[in-house]
Amino acid sequence: MKHEQFTETEIRQTADIFSKAEELAGNHFKLSSSDWKRFKYDVKTLRNLDVNEISNEAFATLSKYTCRNESFDFGQRTFSFYKVCLQDHNIIRALRRDPDITFEGLLLYIAIHELIHIIRFSRFVTLFESDEQGKMAEEKTVHTATSKILKASSYFHDNVVLSCYEKYIDKM
Repeated sequence: MKHEQFTETEIRQTADIFSKAEELAGNHFKLSSSDWKRFKYDVKTLRNLDVNEISNEAFATLSKYTCRNESFDFGQRTFSFYKVCLQDHNIIRALRRDPDITFEGLLLYIAIHELIHIIRFSRFVTLFESDEQGKMAEEKTVHTATSKILKASSYFHDNVVLSCYEKYIDKM
């Protein structure tokens, strides 16, 4: 089945949005630009995903890989690498369904959300491999942090996106 993919313009926008998301998430977690080098990740759109990385439910999925650094002098050292798999077709469908949602707003929410997961998994605040209850708790925590970051940002103006996720946010 052929899925609709981002245009070249949307792919360029995606790179800019993830840069902005790094800045916003980094400010929230008090990360320096060098701290980001510890968090190994890449972002791929639908055209670069393997068949098993495509989802018809999510806007993005996060895959974790264990990599070996063969050049490490004291034996094989492993590290985690994360792959943000953007589901273009689901994002495009949502934008068509609700014309009040902007591409930039939705993608910034998605980007910050996934980066928060990467930060939390990399810092071992929570485990990537978790049971269903743990995953649900992690999602609530991450949605809450994403909302907090975006509400404090002068860059973000898409309150429709925030209202879509209200039900997932921890009301303190």
